[in-house]
Amino acid sequence: MSDPLERSVDVVIPFRDWDDWTAECVRAALEMNPPCRHVSLVPDTALGPEAWEAIRRMPGAERVREWPSGPVNPGRKRNLAMDRSEDDLFGFVDSDARVWPDWLARALPHFEDPAVAIVGGPNLTPPEDDVRQQACGDVMASPMGMGAAYLRHVAVSRRDVDELPTCNLLARNQPGFRFRPELDTSEDMTFCALARERGGRIVYDPQVGVWHHRRRLGRAFWRQFHEYGIYQGRRASWRWLWRAAPFTLLLYAIVLPVFCFLAPRWWPAWCMPPALYAAAVAAESLRQSRARRGWFWTLLAFPVAHAAYGTGYARGLLIGGLGAR
Repeated sequence: MSDPLERSVDVVIPFRDWDDWTAECVRAALEMNPPCRHVSLVPDTALGPEAWEAIRRMPGAERVREWPSGPVNPGRKRNLAMDRSEDDLFGFVDSDARVWPDWLARALPHFEDPAVAIVGGPNLTPPEDDVRQQACGDVMASPMGMGAAYLRHVAVSRRDVDELPTCNLLARNQPGFRFRPELDTSEDMTFCALARERGGRIVYDPQVGVWHHRRRLGRAFWRQFHEYGIYQGRRASWRWLWRAAPFTLLLYAIVLPVFCFLAPRWWPAWCMPPALYAAAVAAESLRQSRARRGWFWTLLAFPVAHAAYGTGYARGLLIGGLGAR
């Protein structure tokens, strides 16, 4: 049997413009042991001399290549690189993330099983992120913030899963195994669904990790969770009704003043659900932030995430309709 570490890997990094986080991402990809064969950069436009000067100072820079794609979505960028590669495996990582040094050493042995189509692991908040980024990472690492998808952001035991994000994902190079180019978001979910349709396993390994910089609490964080909500609203069905929980909470907050006005004597009962929610958020914020001085920001991040998701879910329902997939 051949050594699994001898499989050739093309690390694909889609992005718009070169920045410090992209440089950090490329350097980490080049410093892995064992090394990848290629690092394929897919920017909107060709990199300038300053970017290439920074790359040439990195060890293993000769393995870097670029495929300018124009201003297209990440799925199209990844497909472009995949169509031009002859490597055995693809390693996908976001430009604001950096792989662990043993990323390939931990992931490649899984592909000795021919049934394994995709391997990935957690994407964790880097310790150097500031307090407002750490707060957003706390929300993403919590079942109260991300539901079942919180497993993407914490290290749990090895297991087979249905979905993994493309910020930390390795996949076989197979004909027709591509991203849906029309999707601007959640293309990773349909990519994983295609793997399952083909009979492939998706393996989560806590040792196959990346550090993933978080969006700072504010407009960028709101937009991220709003987009999550849109996707889930578009594919809403009674089978996944639990995913509508933030939307239901938002509706209750909207009608609460009406209840209190129509039946003011019952205001303690009407206010009980929000009080329980506030207590749960406070407890979970304390658990997530632990000894850091970020409890207040985590406490604020939870309702921001839920409101953003809830409004996005409502928008998704209008686009897709209840029962759409």
